[in-house]
Amino acid sequence: MTALNSLVRVHQWELDEKRQKLADMERLLDKLQNDLMQIEQAYESEKKIATTSPEAAAAFPNYADAVKLRRKRIQDSMQVLSVSIEDAREEVRASFQELKKYQTAESNELRREKAKRAKREQQALDEVGLNLYRRRTARRA
Repeated sequence: MTALNSLVRVHQWELDEKRQKLADMERLLDKLQNDLMQIEQAYESEKKIATTSPEAAAAFPNYADAVKLRRKRIQDSMQVLSVSIEDAREEVRASFQELKKYQTAESNELRREKAKRAKREQQALDEVGLNLYRRRTARRA
């Protein structure tokens, strides 16, 4: 295992970790969006009930205040999380570019090694061919 191979593996692992972190944040954002939709649906349902029942109408203002507060907290969390997601995406992009540099260097090194090996093999084959030629010409003379 070459040093470049080790660097590629380390950077691949780092990239995978950053992608996982990004995916977790995106799942959390989706959950918050779903929670917000559920709150809105529950609010509309309670609003309809409050129009038909005097007891529910009396309690509805307190419920509405609690819903506003919860909605605001979720929206604030979503904004903070959106910024964090953009930062994480930038980290993933930077990590991917870094990984590509090492993968390219590793690929170039492998290609050079393969070319060297092919050249050595060709030289050995040329030497064998040259020796055979010399032997044949020596026998004829």
